[in-house]
Amino acid sequence: MFETVHGFQQGYQQTFDQVAVPVAIILALFVVYYGVSYYFKNRIQDTGDLYLADQSIGSFVNGCAMAATWESLATFLGVIALIVSLQLPFIAMWTNFLLSIPLIVLLYGQTLRRLGSYTPATFCKERYGDRMAVLMALLIVLVMVMYALGQFIGLAKIGNVLFGWPFELSLFVIAVVVIGYVIIGGMYGVSYNSALQFWIMFTAAFVPLVFILRDLGASGWWFPPLGYTNLTGQMQQAYPGFFDLKFGLKWYVALFIGMALGPIGLPHLAQRVFTSNSVREGRVSVFWFVLVTGLLFTTVYAVGFAGVIWAQQQGIQIPDADLDKVIFFLNFAFNGSAITGYVVAGAIAGALSTVSGHMMAISAAVASDLVEVFKPDLPEDRKTRLGYAAIAGAGVLVALIALNPPAFLVVSILWAFSVTAAAITPVLVLGVWSSRVNEYGALTASLVSAGLVIGLSPHVLPGITIGPGGITSAIGLDAAFVAVPVSLILLIGVSLAAERVGGLDVGRDANQRLVNEMHGYPDDDVERFSSVWPLVALVCIAVPVLWWGLLPWP
Repeated sequence: MFETVHGFQQGYQQTFDQVAVPVAIILALFVVYYGVSYYFKNRIQDTGDLYLADQSIGSFVNGCAMAATWESLATFLGVIALIVSLQLPFIAMWTNFLLSIPLIVLLYGQTLRRLGSYTPATFCKERYGDRMAVLMALLIVLVMVMYALGQFIGLAKIGNVLFGWPFELSLFVIAVVVIGYVIIGGMYGVSYNSALQFWIMFTAAFVPLVFILRDLGASGWWFPPLGYTNLTGQMQQAYPGFFDLKFGLKWYVALFIGMALGPIGLPHLAQRVFTSNSVREGRVSVFWFVLVTGLLFTTVYAVGFAGVIWAQQQGIQIPDADLDKVIFFLNFAFNGSAITGYVVAGAIAGALSTVSGHMMAISAAVASDLVEVFKPDLPEDRKTRLGYAAIAGAGVLVALIALNPPAFLVVSILWAFSVTAAAITPVLVLGVWSSRVNEYGALTASLVSAGLVIGLSPHVLPGITIGPGGITSAIGLDAAFVAVPVSLILLIGVSLAAERVGGLDVGRDANQRLVNEMHGYPDDDVERFSSVWPLVALVCIAVPVLWWGLLPWP
């Protein structure tokens, strides 16, 4: 990650000259993480404790944990590169992503909590049946593995640099360490550690940037998120188009489809909502999530801004491949190796908070959701033990794949959002808000739309493309633009058609009772959320969106 780069001006430090201080900081923090997990280990008595911390997490802790789970290693690495590449339009990308947690709460969080379904697959078992539950669990495992691989590989590279270990040894050690502290504390430990890791991430970005902006001449250096405004003139000179909304309307619509709708279906984010000790506390958690995430996001954006200004002032040409390391280069230049060591610890905290959520989600999908389908009478104590085994298995699986990962699994975390936007989110949301969608529509929509995203991805079948190429295709925006409306059309169309096929049992009465129950209505046989017209309206919107997505991009 910090290796010397050749072929351009060598005007700044790119690697640690001494690793003792950063290693000491990182090891000390791991001791703290294990201490937190150990403190909570005796509270785990059953699967409810293991996966939901007995729904006991307060709003502030949960809001910070949501923020940490939502962030990742990419906050310190890939995001900086995207800021420099996309410039001002990057704000639109991150703003859409920020919508995900509030939308989870508004669209299905409260209703699923009332039903007692705390994962997408559990909900699908209740709402659509066993076959859809199995498919959803498999999709969750795929998406979580895609998401976790990048975190494991990034962590292993950091271990390789700091300790000089071979990549394989570093990957093994990281897997053991992460598996250990997740197993010890379960969701209790993950929740409180994630909240702590958020503040490590935030201080690692915010505090060093105060001194960087001061030395760059920013008038508001004491508050980095807004403190660089007097440097905008220099930015316009360095990058005359930095503040332009350089993309067309289609690109911003695609952002909403992929970056706002996709994370709604991510189970590790939904689990954070369900750990709240009440519906009200869950809503308050969202307030804290938006507040603290906004502070971290605007700080990271200021890091990217400062990096561009600094490189322009020094006359430094940083290769595209190294733009994700700007935060480290900046701190080497202005704050020295010791402070940069804490910044690296912040990056590690981002990876740990996210990957621990991934492992919990994979474990829940395998040891809870699939078990409920194939072994519904398994005793609770055996389910809990199986849950622990599944956490360990998830870590080992990701580590083994990371040794030689298929390119399409690690090329972009954001590509995973396109899969969830198409194959998971519509099934969840319409399953909550309409009693007319059924198993046949859900199975068809999820299978076809997931296949479309994979088939249209340039990482799997490079010869098949519909978009403009470049970053838009790399992060799956063009694939989502097609697959999401296709998913909606199939989910609604096949569901309504199945109602008219005499030999198919769509369970309409049972669906109606379940939807009533989710929304808190008594079992009075009153049809609610059963109108076909909202579904027809959605199809009328989805068809032109699909047509627009298939047209050549500007």
